[in-house]
Amino acid sequence: MLIKSSAIERLLRENPMLKERRFGLPYVGARLDKEEFNPTVKEIADAIDFYGYEVRDSEITSHPDINLGDGNPMKCEPFPCSIKEMIKSLESKEMYKYPYTEGDDNIRKELLKYIEQEGFINTEPYDYEDIDDKGLSIHNLTFLPSTSITFNLIINIISKPGDVILVPGPSYGLFTIRAERAGAEVEVIPLEKEDNFLINPDKLAQTIDDINYSLQRVYNRRHGYVPRVVAFLNANPNNPTGKVMGEKQTELLTKISQVCLERGVFIIDDMVYRDTTYNKNNIAKPIATIPGMFRNTITLFGLSKSYGMASLRAGFLIADEIIIREVINRIFQEMDSSPDIVGRALIGAFNSSKERNETYDKYFKHIRKTYVHRFNILKALVEGIDAIKDFHTKTEIEQTISKYITNKKEYDLLLKGLPYTKFPDNLEPEAGFFAILDFTELKGKTYHGNPIKTEKDLLEFFYKTNRLRFLIGQSISWPYKKELVGRITFAWEDQDLINAIALINNSLQQLVMENSYTIRLNTINDQKDMAKIKVDSWQKTYPGIIDQKYLDSLNYEEQEAKYLDSFTEYKHSVLVAEDNDTKKVVGYSCFNLETNEYTDCELVSLYINPKYTRRGIGTILLRETIKELKGYNKKTMLLWCLKDNKNALKFYEKLGGIKTYSKLANIGGKVYHEDGFIFDIDSFNK
Repeated sequence: MLIKSSAIERLLRENPMLKERRFGLPYVGARLDKEEFNPTVKEIADAIDFYGYEVRDSEITSHPDINLGDGNPMKCEPFPCSIKEMIKSLESKEMYKYPYTEGDDNIRKELLKYIEQEGFINTEPYDYEDIDDKGLSIHNLTFLPSTSITFNLIINIISKPGDVILVPGPSYGLFTIRAERAGAEVEVIPLEKEDNFLINPDKLAQTIDDINYSLQRVYNRRHGYVPRVVAFLNANPNNPTGKVMGEKQTELLTKISQVCLERGVFIIDDMVYRDTTYNKNNIAKPIATIPGMFRNTITLFGLSKSYGMASLRAGFLIADEIIIREVINRIFQEMDSSPDIVGRALIGAFNSSKERNETYDKYFKHIRKTYVHRFNILKALVEGIDAIKDFHTKTEIEQTISKYITNKKEYDLLLKGLPYTKFPDNLEPEAGFFAILDFTELKGKTYHGNPIKTEKDLLEFFYKTNRLRFLIGQSISWPYKKELVGRITFAWEDQDLINAIALINNSLQQLVMENSYTIRLNTINDQKDMAKIKVDSWQKTYPGIIDQKYLDSLNYEEQEAKYLDSFTEYKHSVLVAEDNDTKKVVGYSCFNLETNEYTDCELVSLYINPKYTRRGIGTILLRETIKELKGYNKKTMLLWCLKDNKNALKFYEKLGGIKTYSKLANIGGKVYHEDGFIFDIDSFNK
């Protein structure tokens, strides 16, 4: 018997991505028909893969990163009524039974009562005996493990190859990818600032008409049918903008739904963030509550984002009975049935009882208040504390931040806001727990000599400086391609949120410093400033370490004369840091390219104007000096530091120096102990 290859080898040939052990997000996936993603969706997939995998390093198993792209809701207890229903299910002694594919009828009856309480109505019902006065029955709904699985099933049911799913941008990027993986084509319709980041019905109509006309011309029944726009995804509230269309926007919702109805386009009404709407008097309104729109609307509800049970994965679907029949068929064919306990959790959250409604009011009063509070914290940390106009809210935020940031200097810096950062105009969330941050002002700034030009550059910068990650605009279909934006969560506990934004601030401060100073070779005109820096630095740093008489004897004129005399010899070995605003030299470093008994080069001195310390200039100078030495093919650098200069010792250790040697040094006729640090030049910037 001839065996050409093992079963595993054959599997790897067909799925080469499985060769690699990934340490971040799993493989995003490809189209099931083996075709390429269209360019728009490929950009989204690439961006999500970059955020979830490529930007991360192998240290994440031992040194976790900080994922501000986290999709988890706030930490809170699961919705009590759901827990109660699940416990009843576990105690019922009925767990030995397989559940029905469509779900238990009693569960569906409770869900039906809930949606009718919320205003769902079918004004064009079928002629069945069990249809109630709202035109509905239990056959208009079923449940599944998560709205994501439900969405995938729906796309498979309503679309054929070449059909188009219209998705707003910004949106949840994975829905865009999943729609195209299922074989549909995806087109993004931009949500624009001029429309308050809401769907403009006229633009929606024009987009559908243009796509349909284009498809009709291109395909000309090539497949025996003409592909068309078959669905529009309406996320309400929107992820990530947090925009809400509630009762006050009924006219807008009616126009949107009428546009789709007239063109034979289903609306997939994603309501998973509905209960996080901050204004309880304008909670997101389901389109299926508008008379005449039920049969053209497919509505998704879920527990993950609002009810403290994301780990359970539970969602349910409301639609025309014909769609529900095929969903149930697909459940049976692909997964047999949904877990009964999922249905029990759902009816705990979505029922019409007095107990549930009272629990709901209390539960969501706390959740909504907390989200508003945390967004205000974020707003203060992004735009500055003065962006909070209400006195009591401002005081509360100041007190909250001061609990976790006890260093006065850091506290004051944080309350000034993030440099180079703002919220996009006309975009303050009304629901949910995501915010968009606009980092466009960072374009052209450099870090470690690397310019920030793209969103991937932006993400790499934050990851390298403080191991921060978030979803970039490309992954959420941000409509303004020239802007650099990120979607971040504010669902975290106060302390974690404040610390995370403090790290963003820290990264940006490094960028401010780096772009505030020019590092260059010294000129003869710099020697006076350099002499003053050395004398001031010694007299400020070394009292109690070096003999005071010697320190008092130092003067600017003598030091300048020494530097001028040695300028010709050392002019290519001294780097200065020049303040870009004042054009003054505020620090300098001197290196020696000669091989010594320990290494092949040495950092001879590094001094900073005492008025400019603790601004990162020393770090910048050290890094640029090492970069210069690397250009000379040097491998290891030595520097000596007085043993009693504790601050300098910590500085060099923090930056990767390894204390290896010691010696005695003669300064002003007296002997002092020095420690020798070794820096590996190749690995320093890594």
